[in-house]
Amino acid sequence: MTVITTVGSAERHIAAERATLIARVSVSHHDRGTAMAEGTALHNRLAARAGELHASGDATWHHASTLSTGIRQWIDNDGSPHREHVASSSVQVKLSNLDRVAGTVEELSAMGASVHTSWALTEVTRMRVTREIRAAAVSDARVEADDFAAALGTTVARVATLRSGEAGPAPMGLRSAAMSAGESAEVSVPEITVRVEVTAEFETS
Repeated sequence: MTVITTVGSAERHIAAERATLIARVSVSHHDRGTAMAEGTALHNRLAARAGELHASGDATWHHASTLSTGIRQWIDNDGSPHREHVASSSVQVKLSNLDRVAGTVEELSAMGASVHTSWALTEVTRMRVTREIRAAAVSDARVEADDFAAALGTTVARVATLRSGEAGPAPMGLRSAAMSAGESAEVSVPEITVRVEVTAEFETS
């Protein structure tokens, strides 16, 4: 009896279903009170807009962090010292209406935020697809084991062990999409890769 160990995998690429926008606030001023006041005002405007998107059904979730302050110091080339107070925070909103991504990024940016976008599938879709491709991953491992067994002049008798590897979504490619509205820049919806990997040990006859 020989033990053959193989790795099988399967994956599927699906267009993202959610876009999480992270709008970061960073306001600096030599006066701490001014930095705090301006940072608070911008933070509240962003949070209010995120709340409106949530209430309208265009977003499924939003969150506003607490405002924090720090001090930034540096020295110019001529040796002059500088000191500023920095007020910072972030507001997140998860859009389910992907037609609103481009316009919302532009809107939040115009308010004064730095905006980053991340993409994802819903948990329901990710789990459904993962379950659908598990059998394909096992089959992939078995095909390789059969090839090795044939090369040895024998056949696979049974599966001795089967261990699941890493499985998760990752950005993969871009699918162009017409995103709303007016003069907003076009946004491409990325595809998310759902992957299943298994390691199997097969005993030959």
